[in-house]
Order: sequence, then structure tokens, then C-alpha cells
Amino acid sequence: MHSGEASIRDSFTNARPELDWLPYPNFNQDNLRGTIDETSPEGEPGVGVLDNKNVGGFAALSYAATTSLSDFYLETWIYAQVARGEKGPLNGIAFRIDTVSGNFYRVATQLMGSEPALSLAYVGKETNHYPEYLARWKGAEIPGGAPQSSGWQKIAISVQDGKAEIYWNETKLPGGPFPIDRVQSGYIGVYANFVGGLGHAETKVDGLRVWPRK
Repeated sequence: MHSGEASIRDSFTNARPELDWLPYPNFNQDNLRGTIDETSPEGEPGVGVLDNKNVGGFAALSYAATTSLSDFYLETWIYAQVARGEKGPLNGIAFRIDTVSGNFYRVATQLMGSEPALSLAYVGKETNHYPEYLARWKGAEIPGGAPQSSGWQKIAISVQDGKAEIYWNETKLPGGPFPIDRVQSGYIGVYANFVGGLGHAETKVDGLRVWPRK
């Protein structure tokens, strides 16, 4: 969906992150690290992984310490976990992360229960850390339908002029563009949470590419 080399990128080759990843200061200091996963969609088994083990079951967020971004195009592989019960992990990509005010946007998979969904939400101190949904996609609104088993999916986020479009496996999700003007700029990050109580969640990513826009 984008040409030219991305100026911000991480493939976690040999399980070594290429970017400088830091724990989000308003959560529990969980941080993204490199690991080996033979299922990696890039063919080389290094991937990035963030889990919520530090305190045991709360939200985790790690961000790449690049320049703060306002407008950009991002694409990445994300390992979307499917759970059969009403509780389960949430896997996401966060953007416009403001580490000072403690607010951010995130695109996440919530593939559990009777209504598995994708969502775009605003989260942070302003919302008491509960998501304020800008959009939720369920059933036939998800291109190809909701995944029936855990696996790698491609997510893309296009942000320009205070609005965002979201792509799932290279198909634009309906309803956009969505206003995201409550945070003007911020960092890119990886998000993991457990929905329905306390529990283990981890988000794996690979092939992260970001093209900043002027």
C-alpha cells in the first residue's frame, strides 16, 4: 500500500529489536523484546513480543523511541489470538502515544466470545483507561470474516490531517476516516491486554514499517 523504503522499521532479525523500545510510563513497565517464532510471516524467525507479566494481568504498552509522529502510514504483521470463551487477550497497535498526558489511540483485535471484533479506540487518563470506541467491526464487517483460529494478520493505519483509516489484510475497514484529534502527535507502540478480568496476554509483531508524512 506504500512505496519506497520505510524510515522507521523493525523486523526483529535474530530476535534483536532494531528500534529502541521503551515501557509506557503510565503502566507497569512491561517492555517489548525480541524472540524466536518459527511461524514468523517474514520467513526469518525473529519477532517482537510484549506481554503483561510484570504485575500479572493488566494492560501492557511499549513504544518505539523515535521522533513524535503526527501523520504517517504504518503497516505491520500482528499475531491475533482467538479465544473460545468470553474472556481473552486483546492484541493491538497503538499510535499518537502521548507519554506525558498518558493518552493514546489503538487498533486492536478482540477475538473472543460470541462477537469477536476489531476496534479503534481512544484510551488513557482522560478515559480512566477504558476504551472510548471510534469504531468496532464485527462479523461480515471484517474482510474475510472474523478469524477462527490464532494467526498472523496484517494491519495498516493511515493517519493524515487529524483523521485515520484502518486496513485489515490490505482491505480498508468501513466507516472512516475517523477523527483522532484528541492527541496531536505521539509515538508508535505495541499493546496487550486481557479482557474480562486478570489474565495473561501477549502481542507478537513482525515486519513493522512506518512512513512518516510531512
